[in-house]
Amino acid sequence: MIQMEIDRQIIPHMKISPTNIWKEFIFQGHLFAAGAIGVVYMSSILCDIPIGLDFIIAIYMMFYAIYFYDYIQGANEDRITNPERSEYINNQNKNNDFIFPLYAAILAMGSIYILWSDIINMVIGFAILVLGVLYHSCFKKLTKFIPAFKNIYVATVWALLVFVLLNYYSYPITNTAILISVFIFLKVLSIQILFDIRDIEGDKKKGLLTLPILIGEKYSIVLNILNILNFFTIAIFAYGIFTNIIPAISIMILVIFFYEFSYINQIKKEKSVTAHYMMAACEPVLWALLIQSGNLCVNLLHTSSNLL
Repeated sequence: MIQMEIDRQIIPHMKISPTNIWKEFIFQGHLFAAGAIGVVYMSSILCDIPIGLDFIIAIYMMFYAIYFYDYIQGANEDRITNPERSEYINNQNKNNDFIFPLYAAILAMGSIYILWSDIINMVIGFAILVLGVLYHSCFKKLTKFIPAFKNIYVATVWALLVFVLLNYYSYPITNTAILISVFIFLKVLSIQILFDIRDIEGDKKKGLLTLPILIGEKYSIVLNILNILNFFTIAIFAYGIFTNIIPAISIMILVIFFYEFSYINQIKKEKSVTAHYMMAACEPVLWALLIQSGNLCVNLLHTSSNLL
């Protein structure tokens, strides 16, 4: 009888199902950690830097810890704009289920820097981690005084990943790296502004000066601005291709223009961001897949020409 009672207490917390796995992936920061891997992987291909599993795991753990901690800090605030995530995180808090994965991620990240890198890279890595962790408690509040500051702040942290990659492998800063960083900054800025439409009620209560709040209830104007920003970002990347700043395989990234244009127009029609949140959140992963597909096509053409 005692064993049966123990089983009843333990099994609910150990229950594994596709739904639970999906919720953990979305609500514990894994999605954006995968996006960070997409950014560094894309950058490594375009900058011609061989990337190792140690760096990939370190970046994954870094962004997993940043986003999971942010979700924990904002769980109560998310009851308005993201009730499902709020409920999931609060349940985790009750059982203290978040403590182990959060500290394990930070420990794994630190171990990688100790075993495979050096003190300078470790300081840089933990500086990015600290910037991310302090976002919710410190830097986000500056948006009360500086319009769109939180969007610029988040986009900057993501854009810095290119230079974190360069420094980790001791590569110099090039025009290619700068252009990729600008692309990442503008794309993440666009995604963050889109998320602000979903979060507008919560941001109003906190007194944040986000773009949707400054413009008012005219979401179509914000979406038109995002379409313009989308076109401008892709134009910059196209310029890099035609001037040979970035490799020709980057032409695959132009698909993103149509991808983003498509879901923004769907949001206009449906007047709802929530249904298309995932399409925007998955963009960084898609960047890496598109660049990798372009790389594979070029390699296939080279192999075929050598066989002829």
